Amino acid sequence: PATGFYYNVDKQDHDFTLNRPDDLKRREIIGFLPLWAGIASPEQARRLVETLTDPKRFWRKFGVPSLAADDPFYEPQGYWNGPVWVEWNLLVQQGLRRYGYEREARELAGRVARVMIEGLKQDHDFWEFYSPDEAWGGYHRSYIWAGCINRMLLESYRPELFK
Repeated sequence: PATGFYYNVDKQDHDFTLNRPDDLKRREIIGFLPLWAGIASPEQARRLVETLTDPKRFWRKFGVPSLAADDPFYEPQGYWNGPVWVEWNLLVQQGLRRYGYEREARELAGRVARVMIEGLKQDHDFWEFYSPDEAWGGYHRSYIWAGCINRMLLESYRPELFK
């Protein structure tokens, strides 16, 4: 309640400490899963969307990064500490739609589509993940889950297909 965000917790004692005090208390993309799961109250959803759409944290040029951009460990071309994972962005987009944030859901789909299109133009391939801040896709090529963007775009522009 103090931050309006959901965090990882140590499953042994249910606090935010694993090795160092509060080392699990990081704003990560998983904090938005309560939107997708439909368990956030309308007020909790509103606060999550405020955090999500903050460009200093998550609302980046090419999608929602796995770690908030204002975190000291943020690395937009790292592995799990900053890049855009298409399948996780799909879950965020579905959560936005669940709570009636259609404009934001459409905008998110467009942001992710843009970086993927740029990657296709440059490299003629789909990547495992993408930078949220520049047209860059990385690590492994030809990832099938890149097809999640099709669902994101259809949900954004033809939502009647999913009712």
